[in-house]
Amino acid sequence: MDTISPIYEVLLIGDSGNIKRNQPDELLEMMKNNLPEKHPSAVVFLGDNVYPVGLPDEKSSKRADAELVLNKHFDALKTYKGKVIFISGNHDWNKGKPDGYDYVIRQEKYLEKLFNDKNIYLPANGCPGPKEVNINKQVTIVAINTQWWLQTGYRPMGQSQGCGVETESDFFTKLDAILNKNMHKRVLVIGHYPIYSESVHGGKYALQHHLFPLTIYKKNAFLPLPLVGSMLPMYRKYFGAKEDISHPNFRKLRTQLKAIFKKYDNLIYACGHEHNLQYIKKHQNHFIVSGAASKSTYVLQGKYSKFGLAAKGFFKLKFYDDLSVKAEAVIVDEDNQRGELVYETWIYGHKGDNNL
Repeated sequence: MDTISPIYEVLLIGDSGNIKRNQPDELLEMMKNNLPEKHPSAVVFLGDNVYPVGLPDEKSSKRADAELVLNKHFDALKTYKGKVIFISGNHDWNKGKPDGYDYVIRQEKYLEKLFNDKNIYLPANGCPGPKEVNINKQVTIVAINTQWWLQTGYRPMGQSQGCGVETESDFFTKLDAILNKNMHKRVLVIGHYPIYSESVHGGKYALQHHLFPLTIYKKNAFLPLPLVGSMLPMYRKYFGAKEDISHPNFRKLRTQLKAIFKKYDNLIYACGHEHNLQYIKKHQNHFIVSGAASKSTYVLQGKYSKFGLAAKGFFKLKFYDDLSVKAEAVIVDEDNQRGELVYETWIYGHKGDNNL
């Protein structure tokens, strides 16, 4: 238990779009039991808010189910007094298909009305961002739309489309300017795709996946395909499916982000996409993967990994007045409504890790 209360706390909930529909969802229930009551806070949904394809139009047979998912998010937070932020992921853009923009705009408008908040969906209008959210004197959140860089079909850009940047180059210039302006604070950058990952979208595979490659997609698909089966993991590692960080379109964004981030020693990048919990520290930056709200998939131990676990749960970040920051990973525990605290570490301000 904290002896000193944080000045701000952020719950990072990723890939919550496949929650249980017709019964209480254990992750949302755990989230409710972790909502801070004594200090300001935010709940950030890190994309893939509706499975499988975001919010279809009202004529679709999938519309009612998609609305149910979003409504359950609202029901879990309807008495919450803190800030709520949603960002979009590939599923919210109809899995990257050419009409994905229509899907993400429908979701944005639906959530704005549902929560009665015009600033709940960031960056707005399907724009690439970056969108700066000034929290207080110690904390700033910056939202970026990683799916924009991978999206086929229409992608808005420029003032005429409601976006704050005119070109891709402008995006990076503005992001750098925002980070530079906030050098004296702790900055939390939020996006859907990871910059680093020791799991499937990061091209990391166990021996099992080379022998039984279909287990990449289904845990129990043990159809042996030795040698030939290695082609799928190798392809995804070096060339990338459209949802992988090695995909050429995302590689362009990732390369630029890494170069910009390395200039700042006050930055945390948080994302979803991978269905697990990871904390990676590389150079002077901190990378949190918190995409395990609906399901969990394997994660490996890498050179820069501080923590990795395949379990349903989420990360919490606690910000303190002296600019120290504590990260906690909590997973679902049927015997504890608040979940099980499986990892905690001081990202800033304290020496060493305290691994439970």
